[in-house]
Amino acid sequence: MKTVILYEALQKKPIFGSYRRFCRLVGNDTIDYPDFEFWYYRFYHGQTGFDYDRNADPVPKTLMDMPVSLMFKITDNLDTVEKTKLRTVNKSLKDVVDSHALGFQKINIIGSDDYLNWELNDKKFSCYKKENGCVFSTPTKIIKSYKGFIKKSLEYLTPLFKTPKIQVNHLSLTVLDQMPALDDLLPAPFHVKSVKLYAFNMNQVFPFLSALNPGELESINLEAIEALSRDQISRILETEQFKQAKHVQWKIGLNENDLLKFSHLESFKCDLTYLEPVDFQRVREIISTFEVLESCELIFYGDFDRFCIRIVARALEAEIPFGPLKTIKHLYQIPESNEYLEFEIVDDEYYCTMKIRKIR
Repeated sequence: MKTVILYEALQKKPIFGSYRRFCRLVGNDTIDYPDFEFWYYRFYHGQTGFDYDRNADPVPKTLMDMPVSLMFKITDNLDTVEKTKLRTVNKSLKDVVDSHALGFQKINIIGSDDYLNWELNDKKFSCYKKENGCVFSTPTKIIKSYKGFIKKSLEYLTPLFKTPKIQVNHLSLTVLDQMPALDDLLPAPFHVKSVKLYAFNMNQVFPFLSALNPGELESINLEAIEALSRDQISRILETEQFKQAKHVQWKIGLNENDLLKFSHLESFKCDLTYLEPVDFQRVREIISTFEVLESCELIFYGDFDRFCIRIVARALEAEIPFGPLKTIKHLYQIPESNEYLEFEIVDDEYYCTMKIRKIR
């Protein structure tokens, strides 16, 4: 073995390439790199004797001999993505990283039937389907793989989401096609404060929504390309995630009975149904009973009537100025109270938006 190392050193070949050639020739487990490095540089500098006794040498230090306090200081100065990579080095470093809460300001994931892209804070990753595998791109390199693009992506994402103490401020997840392999991506309970879930069909959203920790999840934004059924709407309204949220934004056609379940929210933005008549005075009456409400927005399509702003204003018995209108304001005093609801009804041509703010 020393003869092989001597040959490499006398050829003055780079040490890393020399070690790889050595391993191919005599085996990967024959000698550790630190021992190879010692003999290589000894021979390189002209000390070519083979009978040097290393027993008298001090035990070489390794990374893991570093004081624990210094290891904590180093890991504190790494960003979240760097910590994620460091966890894969060995168990000791994994334990050091896991002793800290791993926090992301935002995670964005977009999936389709031929790609999966994600962002961790400001670092972008992508994995695209190719004829014989996929191409995986990270902020520092591009990797061609014979694996399917979903399998390759999950090799990175699954360990990330299973990291102990992982915390995310905002999670955005878009699933444009049927991708059942992603259903178990999030471990339960998953700790996140704000979420945006967008899918082709709302049934694709439920596995992700159910994994999020109720109470800790404050803000929910849901949207689907396909129209929601009444069963899907009712299912969402019965989730603990919705019941304990503070802020909700939905592209969902709600009726007055649905609104009754919004009383716990501080703010919300939703569409009203266009499939049945809307009783705007009842909507106003329901919202006036919401004790913690700060503001909300309701969008009304009104059979795509170009004058739906007047329809809404007339139903609320608001004063309607003469001539073309873009905005109508209406102040409503909550019965048996000194509080008011301030309505700003905004015309957006084929629909109108009711911006409602509680004045205390």
